[in-house]
Amino acid sequence: MPLLFGTGGIPLTTKKMNVVEGVKRIKELGLDSMELEFVYQTFLDEAQASELKEVAGELDVALTVHGSYYINLAAKEKDKWHASINRIIKAAKIGELAGAKSITFHAGFLQGRTSDEVYKLVKVGMEKILDELEKENVSIRISPELTGKSSQWGDLEDLIQLVQDLKGRNIGFCFDFAHKHARAGGGFNTKKEFDIMLGTIKKELGQTFLENMHIHISGINYGEKGEKNHLTLLGGHEKYVEAGIDVKGIEKHYKRLEEKARVGPADLEWKALLQSFKEFKVGGIVVCESPNLEEDALFLKKTYQSL
Repeated sequence: MPLLFGTGGIPLTTKKMNVVEGVKRIKELGLDSMELEFVYQTFLDEAQASELKEVAGELDVALTVHGSYYINLAAKEKDKWHASINRIIKAAKIGELAGAKSITFHAGFLQGRTSDEVYKLVKVGMEKILDELEKENVSIRISPELTGKSSQWGDLEDLIQLVQDLKGRNIGFCFDFAHKHARAGGGFNTKKEFDIMLGTIKKELGQTFLENMHIHISGINYGEKGEKNHLTLLGGHEKYVEAGIDVKGIEKHYKRLEEKARVGPADLEWKALLQSFKEFKVGGIVVCESPNLEEDALFLKKTYQSL
C-alpha cells in the first residue's frame, strides 16, 4: 500500500462542516485520507455511514477512525471496562460501514500499576472486541494507539507484544510519532532513532506490517509527564506560504490557535522521519493531527514526495 496523507477530522477550510463535505474537501486539496473523529460520540448512523462510504469510494479517499476518549480497557471498575469495550465495538461497526480501514483509540491507564499488570487486562479486552467483531464479519483493523504520557498504557514495546500475542487476528497499532517523542520528554527524534524503531517493527512483525501502517504525526508540546497539546509544525500561516503551502481561508483560524498556544514551531524532526519512511518502504495512512490540519498534512505530503 502506498503512503497516504490526510487529516485527523474534517479539514478546517471545509465550507459545510460534515464528513461528506470533508471528504470532498480532502480531494480538492490533493490529500488522500481523513480520520473520522468519534472521540466524543459515534455521530454517524448506518445510513450516513453508507453514504460516506459511497462518496469516499468514488473520490478514492481512504478513511480511518479515532475512537472515544472515554476508553479504559484497564479500568478497575468492571462497568467502565465493559463500557469501554462496547464503545470500541460500536465505533468499529460504524467505521466498517463507512469503509474505514482502521480504528485507533487510547487503550488504558496504569493507575499506579505496572505496564505488565495492565497489559493482561488490555489483552483480555482486545480479545473480547475481536471475538465480537469476527462474529459479525467486521473487518476494520483494531489499532490501539501509542500514547503520549507515561501514565497511559501503550508504548511501542507494549503494542508490538499485543500484536504478537494476538497473531492471526485483525489487530495492529497506530504509531503516533509525536506521542513517542513527548512520552520520552523530547527523545526518539533523530534519524537513527526512527530507523531503530521501524527496524524493530520490521524484525518483530515483518515488512508487510510496515507496508500497512496507521500513523499519526503532528507538532507537539510536552513536559515532564509527556504530552501537553498539539502544535503546528512550522509556526504561523506565513511559514507555510513560504514553504509553498498556501491554503486559502485557513489564516483566519490562526487567531484562535494563537490564543490557545497551539502555534509552533514544534521540534519534531519531521524531515528525518519522512526519510526513514522512504528507506523502510513504509506504507499505509499518515493522519496529521496538527491544529492546522490540512496545512501540515499538505506540507508533510509535499516534503515526502520531494525526498
